[in-house]
Amino acid sequence: MRRVILAGGGTAGHIEPALAVADAISKIDSQMECEFVGTEHGLEKALIPMRGYKLHLIPKVTLPRHLTLRNVAFPLQLWRTQRAALKVVKGASLVIGFGGYVSAPVYLAAKRLGVPIVIHEANARPGFANRLGRSFAKIVAVNFDSVRAAWPGAVLTGMPIRESIAALAEMSKEKREDFRIASAKKYGLDPNKPIVAIFGGSQGSQKINSIIAATITRVPTTIQFIHSVGRNNPLPPRRPNYLPLPYFEDMASIYGSSDLLITRSGAVTCSELMTLSKFAILVPLPHGNGEQSDNAADLVKDGLAITVPDSQFNQDWLVEQLPTALERAQRLNPGVQSEAGVLNRSAAKRIAELALAEVAK
Repeated sequence: MRRVILAGGGTAGHIEPALAVADAISKIDSQMECEFVGTEHGLEKALIPMRGYKLHLIPKVTLPRHLTLRNVAFPLQLWRTQRAALKVVKGASLVIGFGGYVSAPVYLAAKRLGVPIVIHEANARPGFANRLGRSFAKIVAVNFDSVRAAWPGAVLTGMPIRESIAALAEMSKEKREDFRIASAKKYGLDPNKPIVAIFGGSQGSQKINSIIAATITRVPTTIQFIHSVGRNNPLPPRRPNYLPLPYFEDMASIYGSSDLLITRSGAVTCSELMTLSKFAILVPLPHGNGEQSDNAADLVKDGLAITVPDSQFNQDWLVEQLPTALERAQRLNPGVQSEAGVLNRSAAKRIAELALAEVAK
């Protein structure tokens, strides 16, 4: 049996591109088995089996930034994770990695077993796992031209996006308007009034949640809010102009129904906004290596977003900026797409073709 192992877990930013590529591989070669690697703690445990793919769970291990008594067990944790990754990768035809903490041990296992590696780097500033994987990889696919320039030999593919998002981007103006109305009504919202969608990444953001809770009572009730608070966060009470949900299960209908989005600037979110020419208020995550600010730069340059540092994002700022942001959002022509947006629509197929060609060698 021929198997491709896809590694990318933790958040939807790693999982959704991997799922898009797995779907594309299955369409091209129905005999190729696509299997995923994740951990007990990641969002993949819910999302991947739901899509019909096998999920292998390995122990989570993160590299310690400092030597302390709390991480003296790190060598043992690393050994256990590596042993589990070797069992999963053994006999596979190929590994495709999308970054995140689950990818690094899978890359090391594939290198040790002689299994070819393909990686996709989604961010404008690559993380540790893909910087490691790049040194072993046969093919390096990237989302940003700046990363291609920094990594000689890398292939600019764009971001693999969900089929439903690509389908929405390809709709005519008339069909998109029909979809907007139907999507708004699906959530009990009025398509004739402004709709603002809020999500703080796939796991939610307590900071954004608290600011939205304080803001909705200070803006006109004609502005409607639909808000993904995160699966592990308490669900606020519903109001006439405010619909809280644990998680946005259908992002196409969220993008389709909303006029404006307020969100973090993860690579997947930024790519979907670019593909759909949607306007957003972006609040880059202040942690990590600064990649979220870099991810947002092209959207700001193209007039599709404004950014606000996390430390400056508060209810007063939002109340003041919301009318202007809505006005800018409603002036956009969704039929006009950038080169990057067009590239994203075919990225999953392109990466699948590159991967299958590597298997065929």
